[in-house]
Amino acid sequence: MNFRQEQPRSSHKGTERKEPLVIGLLGFLFFVGLWGHLFAITRPLMLLLTPYLLLICGGVVFILALQEEGAGILVWATPTFLVTVTLEALGVATGAIFGAYRYGPVLGKHFFNVPPIIGFNWVLVVLGFSRLVWSRFRIRYAPLGAFVTALLCVLFDFIMEPVAIGLNYWTWTGGSIPLKNYAAWFLISYIFALPTWYLKESFKAKTLQGYILIQAGFFILLRFGLAFAR
Repeated sequence: MNFRQEQPRSSHKGTERKEPLVIGLLGFLFFVGLWGHLFAITRPLMLLLTPYLLLICGGVVFILALQEEGAGILVWATPTFLVTVTLEALGVATGAIFGAYRYGPVLGKHFFNVPPIIGFNWVLVVLGFSRLVWSRFRIRYAPLGAFVTALLCVLFDFIMEPVAIGLNYWTWTGGSIPLKNYAAWFLISYIFALPTWYLKESFKAKTLQGYILIQAGFFILLRFGLAFAR
């Protein structure tokens, strides 16, 4: 399976020119959001805006990746979105996949008790870290690249969990995060990262890489910030 498809060089150069501007704007928005979350007076507004910010920022980043790498990204992203949302719905209903948990109202409307933005973020996180591993770590062997990507996705979730729980993105029954949550994150990330090594390889989706690193930095800083704010 190979989704490589040459894009016009002028189109690629146009995307390259946009990347620093978009990454800077994303960083600014998340920086403002970080400070907004740290103060009780502005936190409700930040929580209200959260699903819209994730949808708009993620949408822009995904469109740029699509322009850069071609239709193969969409071919990969569609089943990844559908399957991860289905797994999340089964997980919420049964507790058998990630553990017993439920989503709060912060991430927007629920379908089968799961906010669809969760599936979209799965797409961005897995693809973003796979592109990071490809371009920064220069791992060309697909099973190893997917393995490292899955480790980074688990680390991302580990960083995010306390913040997400504290802000009522979701809650765990009993209050503790089960180990099988991280095992499920690893397995799901590995399965969906593996095909990305057969997508177009000549471009690097720098905006997507930047977006994932901005998100990770946001959760790291917010984790410490909220601990001191209490």
